[in-house]
Amino acid sequence: MFDLMKKMLQRALKESECEQAEIYGERGDVLSVDLERSEVKKVKHIKSTGVGVRVVVSKKIGFSYTTALDEASVEKCVEQAVKQARVSEQDPDFPGLPAPAAASKRKRSNRYTKPEKTFDARIVELLGSEGGCEDAIKCCREMLAGTEECEVSREVRRGVKRGVKRGVKCSPTEGSFAAAHSETFVLNSEGVEASDAGTFVSAGIAVVASENKGEETSGWESKASRALSELDFQWVGREAVKMAVGSLGGKRLKTAEIPVVFSPRALQSLFAYTLIPQLNAENVQRKQSPYHDKKGEVVGSEILTIVDDGTTPSGLNSRKMDGEGVPSQATTLVENGVLKNFLYDSYTAAKDDTESTGNATRGFDNLPSPGATNFILSGGGGRGSRRGSRASKEEMLGEIREGLFVSDLIGAHTASRASGDFSVVAQNAFGVRNGELYPVAQVMLSGNTQEVLRRVELFGTDTRQIYNLVSPSVKVSKVQVVS
Repeated sequence: MFDLMKKMLQRALKESECEQAEIYGERGDVLSVDLERSEVKKVKHIKSTGVGVRVVVSKKIGFSYTTALDEASVEKCVEQAVKQARVSEQDPDFPGLPAPAAASKRKRSNRYTKPEKTFDARIVELLGSEGGCEDAIKCCREMLAGTEECEVSREVRRGVKRGVKRGVKCSPTEGSFAAAHSETFVLNSEGVEASDAGTFVSAGIAVVASENKGEETSGWESKASRALSELDFQWVGREAVKMAVGSLGGKRLKTAEIPVVFSPRALQSLFAYTLIPQLNAENVQRKQSPYHDKKGEVVGSEILTIVDDGTTPSGLNSRKMDGEGVPSQATTLVENGVLKNFLYDSYTAAKDDTESTGNATRGFDNLPSPGATNFILSGGGGRGSRRGSRASKEEMLGEIREGLFVSDLIGAHTASRASGDFSVVAQNAFGVRNGELYPVAQVMLSGNTQEVLRRVELFGTDTRQIYNLVSPSVKVSKVQVVS
């Protein structure tokens, strides 16, 4: 790939007006299986390659991309990028393309380091073997077997009575499996030349549970990993069934402000549309975030720390470098409740006279912009609990006289990024009474994410990664619950 990219770079720099150029390349190999009920609906194996070209002409930016890598196509792609730059408006804030770490203005000390446990040869073998599709389908059948294992299990969590629920039927409705091997390449005229590769595997399934009297509830579970051996497909099936069956017989709650425990999945559903983009420097600079001009101020509970770490071992979004070739790093965003930093790429960093945090995200078909990698919520030492800031889920629930445990949320995309206000539906929610769980139905939560952060009082020990959020369950002292 680099041979092709170097030719493209040379071609771009031959243009007399072109001052800087960058070539970004991707190669992907993805095998996916879609399930409908208990049957395989579709199997796809797609290999893709693409390159994007960014050029700079007198602080004017041009961009073009192509998936056709023959000589004529890549030359045309470069020409289009240069033409676009010529007719674009100047951007006085553009700082130029990043230089290698050792040559940057602030003398970054970090070098490229490959994050640990982000590559699995078994996934590459699966993708390359003749029987890869059959192996993928076998993984799906293991997941389906998990749903059959406990389709009458009523035990979801501590507090839900053990035993068999007579007359309950469970049926898978849909599911999926995917395995991928991806490679990224960055090359620019300032001396950046870097590449990385990683693997990924995921599986998920949805189940509907029904009783003889006609009530139906759904449950969903999924898991993703960088290594095939770390994904227990039967566990995914079992957990989906437990969630569906455990949600049958939901009761109504009274409208009130009560303690709420958010699962990692519920937090991801909410923060994907609120907190994570609110800490994106681009939104902050556009004053589309409540954290504009708040750096150094208290924005959350004293036990709350948030770190975005693109180097964490096994992280789903860990990588050697970002989309501009800047080395990945760990960036403390909130420390003991105090706002410390934002997510920066090189462009937004220059506007704030600081350094990129290595958070440029992109594909070959678009320009870079800031984004999260592994967005990690964790608890510090805090004084708000007898045991400090961490406890098992059982201990967390045991402290609650009347409260709510939320497995997931629906409708978070309607939340306001600028203000943090939200009104969402609680999915697979369970009331808590003196530490005991019972299913509830037709529950909504409303509030403000800034208030949620300030009211965090306990972190669980069940940390897991859902997409780009890494978090345990979190207890919030009070949230408005609407029934």
